[in-house]
Amino acid sequence: DLVIGLVFSAVLIIAFSVATYYIFPKTFFWVFLSIILTSMSWISIGSALGYYYTASKECVPNGPNFSYTYYITVTGIVGSVVNFVAVILYQNFLSSWRFRPVLIFTIVIGSLASIVDLIIIMRWNIAIGIPDKVFFLLGSAIFENLVIILQSIPMSSIYAKIAPPGMESAVFAYTVGIANFCGMVSSLLGSGVIQWSGMITVGD
Repeated sequence: DLVIGLVFSAVLIIAFSVATYYIFPKTFFWVFLSIILTSMSWISIGSALGYYYTASKECVPNGPNFSYTYYITVTGIVGSVVNFVAVILYQNFLSSWRFRPVLIFTIVIGSLASIVDLIIIMRWNIAIGIPDKVFFLLGSAIFENLVIILQSIPMSSIYAKIAPPGMESAVFAYTVGIANFCGMVSSLLGSGVIQWSGMITVGD
């Protein structure tokens, strides 16, 4: 059940937060808290959007109507290329920045990815003459992967700098595990938004 999952997740997050506060240095606790808030602030409704993007013309007239080949294969290939490009961009342009401006920059870029989905759903891209496949490829498929890499690189550096001596590997594994768990919770929250908004993803 969705509510049980959310309650159980909240209990685990609180328990991890309390344990982190008492076990690790206070500086690490505040970074840990930022990880939780950043990971959970991006509420994912990707499952519903997947249905929308790949729905047939009978289900969603005048919709994107992407084939599964395009939606999964092509965007996956583009995402892999973007991951490589993101590392190069960070090394050449962002590596000399301070941590805070880099994180603010990546959060702003990440918010733009959601706007791309909104533009396609509202069909504004068609109004200005940009096909769905092109706009989706240049927007959501690129931004999401770009933001993930640009956020993970500075955060990994922060973990290494604030970890107690000799515990770098353990701290990195701990923080990555928490970030992944919070990402799963954001998907769970997205499922809640879909359910509570009355959105329908399966036809009769």
